[in-house]
Amino acid sequence: MMSKYLYFQPEYVSKFKCAGSKCTNNCCCRPWAIDLDKATYKKYSRIKPKEKAKEILSHFEFNAEKDKYFLKERPCPFFTAEGLCGMQREYGESFLSVTCATYPRNTYDFGKFFERSLTLTCPVAAEMILFNREPMMFEFVEVSAKVHSNNGKIDISTKMPNSDIAKELMLEVQIAMISILQERMLTIDQRLITLCFFTDKLEEIYSQGLDENKVMQLTAAYKSEEFLTEQVPLMIQSVSFDAKKFITLMMELFEAFYNDKEIKFVQDYQRFLNSVVNTLQIKSDSNNQVSLSEIVANYEQLADARKDFLDKYSTFLENYLVHELFYTLYPWHYHRRPTRSLSVFLITYKVFELFMFSATQNNLSSKNDLLILVDWYTNQIDHGERLKEKIFKYLEDNKDFFVLMESLLEK
Repeated sequence: MMSKYLYFQPEYVSKFKCAGSKCTNNCCCRPWAIDLDKATYKKYSRIKPKEKAKEILSHFEFNAEKDKYFLKERPCPFFTAEGLCGMQREYGESFLSVTCATYPRNTYDFGKFFERSLTLTCPVAAEMILFNREPMMFEFVEVSAKVHSNNGKIDISTKMPNSDIAKELMLEVQIAMISILQERMLTIDQRLITLCFFTDKLEEIYSQGLDENKVMQLTAAYKSEEFLTEQVPLMIQSVSFDAKKFITLMMELFEAFYNDKEIKFVQDYQRFLNSVVNTLQIKSDSNNQVSLSEIVANYEQLADARKDFLDKYSTFLENYLVHELFYTLYPWHYHRRPTRSLSVFLITYKVFELFMFSATQNNLSSKNDLLILVDWYTNQIDHGERLKEKIFKYLEDNKDFFVLMESLLEK
């Protein structure tokens, strides 16, 4: 009897199908560091005749620091004129590397089950995920051993705790956080405020030891109608947004993009930078100085435009948040303390929201424009270092979670 594996995943994963040669943004041509696992490298070395194996392996070099082989060139030298993989066409699917066999899928091992989702750098996946007007739905599915292993090639994250109980509790926490983000009676920022209070309470419970009952009580409370109507309004009212702190932080982080030479030479990306400059009216004086107070005033004058934007794109932004939460395993992604990890989640989202708002204010609002923006920004937070370095530096100097919340979220 064939083994079955249990997967928890968004429903869109089962519907996903690679566009192949029809893809408008093929992963084989992207300027990424594509690695080749040692098992596949060894398989390539056995290809006959030996001259062919030598020619194939000549396209890779070993990185001792990362203990992996990497392609030396872009686009991939095995990418055919028909827009397909030459290695797979000539030798079969088993000759795909782990990276190529699993992309755009991301998998976590939860012990008794697995979690799987898709990355937003894939345009087919991004369109499925972000433009759906209905709340993102999740499901448990049984997966065959063949699909699960993909010839032994499943890219499993190692960020999980050791005990099965801890993993099961993490799932309960995820479900509660997703339900908060999908509560459409609240604005996007109100949902994030609620999420902050939830995460702070979660951290308090974890700091006192893993108490299963307390975690279950917490998740049940935040999913109840009574809590939503009685307690959440009090949480929201306790927050006082500081526009100056918000703009100060956004301007610090904006430098991570503005000083990136690669971005400056790519017209599509430069458009998004310019849209922020235009929307916030960022201007330098004769001394090459920027008036922060003027930018804050400009931002505050955009209150009605921002409200219209959030109303119009609320489901898009909701899907983006739910996806990022699930895909990157927040609030554990960057730090053992849930509040510190969630701080990164909040900041990276708010930067994205500002870019998207500015883009729509500058007529960059077509489906194609938004997909390019999402792809570019996802690459920045997944593969870039400048933005993350600035965020981590900021959090070192600003350790108070609730002060940070008031710097980012409006009630």
